Amino acid sequence: MTLAAGARLGAYEILSPLGAGGMGEVYRARDSRLGRDVAIKVLPETVAGDAERLARFEREARALAALNHPGIVTIFSVEESAGTRFLAMELVEGDSLDTIVASSGLSLSQFFEIATPLAEALSAAHERGIVHRDLKPGNVMVTREGRVKVLDFGLARVEGPHSDPNLTNTPTESRADLTGEGQVFGTVAYMSPEQARGAKVDARSDVFSLGIVLYEMLTAERPFQGATAVDMLTSILRDRPSSVTDLRPDLPPHLGRIVRRCLEKDPRDRYQTSRDVFNELKELKAEASSSPARAAGPRPGAARAEDGF
Repeated sequence: MTLAAGARLGAYEILSPLGAGGMGEVYRARDSRLGRDVAIKVLPETVAGDAERLARFEREARALAALNHPGIVTIFSVEESAGTRFLAMELVEGDSLDTIVASSGLSLSQFFEIATPLAEALSAAHERGIVHRDLKPGNVMVTREGRVKVLDFGLARVEGPHSDPNLTNTPTESRADLTGEGQVFGTVAYMSPEQARGAKVDARSDVFSLGIVLYEMLTAERPFQGATAVDMLTSILRDRPSSVTDLRPDLPPHLGRIVRRCLEKDPRDRYQTSRDVFNELKELKAEASSSPARAAGPRPGAARAEDGF
């Protein structure tokens, strides 16, 4: 469903399109009741027309609305107008991470300013049993004030109140237009190996996706490449990419180890929580700030022991 500027959904006037996510079209709209601009996400018919999927989506939206974390976009309400189901959300103005990453990657200081709060926001979601399942640069915004916001939890999975987020029995769901075979939800280039196989996923899958995002922030390259979706999935399952410190010897050696551990194929070998990633990045950021020369490691071109990936 495409809405033109001036169209109305209940108390909201559509102002302009903002884009499309995995779960619908997104618009800038004016809330006439509170006199503020919001983001409206109109759910696709595949969700709105399926009572079971709609009920699950609304449960998950309510869980996200209760999260109320400064690093995660706020959901105001789940509404319906003239048969159209939609979400009213916080309008985040700024730049998406995929437009910020330069051709040579971010500077170390820029990296820490974005990566550390990103890992912390993801941790806040995981601690409430919410797994994103589609973390990528396009779903991370940096506001005009420099704050990091994680968007589009539309593919998120909310675990039960007594479940361990690392032991979910819920497999990923089908989405034929992403893989050609209808195996998994998500964006192929940022999938974990278990997500790529259509197997069970948990918070550690998001840790793998976070590792891909961190790699791209530092190198402006994705660690896994492929001309087609199948080639890329094969690369995720098989390949071991070069260390970020091989591509950028100016980086702290321990940063290569952090990214490497996020990208372990076996979930048991990764950081078990995104809180662990946040703590590692926070500590390394402090070290780099207090002693830049020591944290940076060898100069480009200088001889050093192989760090490994």
